Amino acid sequence: MQLFKINIKKQYWLGSTDSEEDLCSHGEIYLKVNDTVITQSGIDEEWGISESALALLRTLDNDYLCAPEDDEGLILHGCGLILMTSCPISIHWTVKHCGDDVFLSDFVKFTSTDNQSGSIYYPDLNVKLSRNEYTFQVCQFTIEARDFFRSSKEKRIADDFDKNMYDEFWSEYNQLLNSNLPD
Repeated sequence: MQLFKINIKKQYWLGSTDSEEDLCSHGEIYLKVNDTVITQSGIDEEWGISESALALLRTLDNDYLCAPEDDEGLILHGCGLILMTSCPISIHWTVKHCGDDVFLSDFVKFTSTDNQSGSIYYPDLNVKLSRNEYTFQVCQFTIEARDFFRSSKEKRIADDFDKNMYDEFWSEYNQLLNSNLPD
């Protein structure tokens, strides 16, 4: 049994089948920890795939403390676009590295902009897995997200600010992914 499973179930552009202007991919994610499914296809939840992939890549070498009041989360809704900000709809958890192991805990999902009524806490959900397994799951997810962009038309970005943000996003994304792929 896999203790932690994350993958993309569906990935698309908003508004068309191959948007040249949408800078972020969107879709459905499957996230299962132990026997608990936190999100899955068919439950009317849309996530920002590419932004979530970068957030996850950042946890491969660094701890992440679940602090929804301060941070955007690891699975993002996508309404903050490439800036990865300003949207409370998200899934958070703590990532703690200890030697060759990774501990995941403090899972919480926010399903609306009202964090009081739209929050689901998983207080007893935690898992210990090898760093290799965690890295494998995250890298598979991020490769699939990246390949969706690679197979799409080149983006048309008119605004210099957006162009710089897009370039910085992919520079960090590719650097983190490449540094964590097996030799």
